[in-house]
Amino acid sequence: MPVILEKKYKNGCYLAVWKIAESHDELQAMLPSEILTDAELANIHHPQKQIEFFCSRLVIKHLANSLNIKYLGIKKDEFGKPYLVGCNWQMSITHTSNYVAAVMHPNEPLGMDMEKPSEKIRRISRKFLSEKEIIEANDDLEKLCIYWSAKESLYKLYGKRKVIFNKNLYIYAFQKNAKEIVGRLKINEIDENYLIFIEKIDDFILVVAGK
Repeated sequence: MPVILEKKYKNGCYLAVWKIAESHDELQAMLPSEILTDAELANIHHPQKQIEFFCSRLVIKHLANSLNIKYLGIKKDEFGKPYLVGCNWQMSITHTSNYVAAVMHPNEPLGMDMEKPSEKIRRISRKFLSEKEIIEANDDLEKLCIYWSAKESLYKLYGKRKVIFNKNLYIYAFQKNAKEIVGRLKINEIDENYLIFIEKIDDFILVVAGK
């Protein structure tokens, strides 16, 4: 099983990153039928999307097993946020074409994202950055990617809709080589700061947001 990174952060959050190397059929065979239902699979038509689906469940299963938590599968709430069945542990998942990652915490909400710096992020930067953040990013592609992934992680942590990225989410100024930064979520009754951890894996940037 190609878990290439597994660690615990200082806030009690557990991370596992899986590099996809198995075939579609190998991955499907690793999931018991009580976790992977035919109804779930019927809604996912593209083979690559099915692979990402299998891996997201397997990496969470791996984390749960390592933490002695009985894994009964994943469902989604009314806003589309995934949660563990029959378990109070909080979790978040993310995937790219090459990797799937998951985080878990005993009680605090989490969010995560994994992206590769790209020109697309630069093109849409004014849609998700405040004026101050645009100045601080200074058109640096790697920093823009960190800003995007950090805000995407805060959005997933919040777990509800109607979030305006350049108004409700803010990332405090940081150095490009930082391993830990701070973000702020301000929406409705919430005005909180969160820790955001950064990992660089090959050409990708992985970020995890939590208390």
